Amino acid sequence: MNTKCLIASIAGAVVLFVGGYVLYELLLGGFFEANMGSATGVIKESPDFLWIVVGQLAAGGVLATALGWKGATDVAGGAQAGAKLGALIAAAFGFVALGAMNTSTLTSVVVDVVVTAVLWGAAGAVVGMMLGRGD
Repeated sequence: MNTKCLIASIAGAVVLFVGGYVLYELLLGGFFEANMGSATGVIKESPDFLWIVVGQLAAGGVLATALGWKGATDVAGGAQAGAKLGALIAAAFGFVALGAMNTSTLTSVVVDVVVTAVLWGAAGAVVGMMLGRGD
């Protein structure tokens, strides 16, 4: 991983972390709480932000690597590719979880796919811009 990709990964992780908080906690927290499924005690009272940051850094790395492979080195290309990738990843994990666990509902999975597409689209725009810098 070169320096440009590393910086793009970190920038993407920042967008995913901040955007995720705004979308999933502030705007849609009540919705997802109401659509959790029958499992109880799943959400921690106090999140361990270290592991959330590690996860977002990994997601930023996935996004920067995929966009680099695709050659999406501008805002529009990054946003489009990021949204598609995010939607596919959310659908993959969401529908498997829906089939295997009591942690979600069909409604919450579908909404999560849309929200993740928006979030990863925004992060992809930033990653694409960062990958295209200096070209």
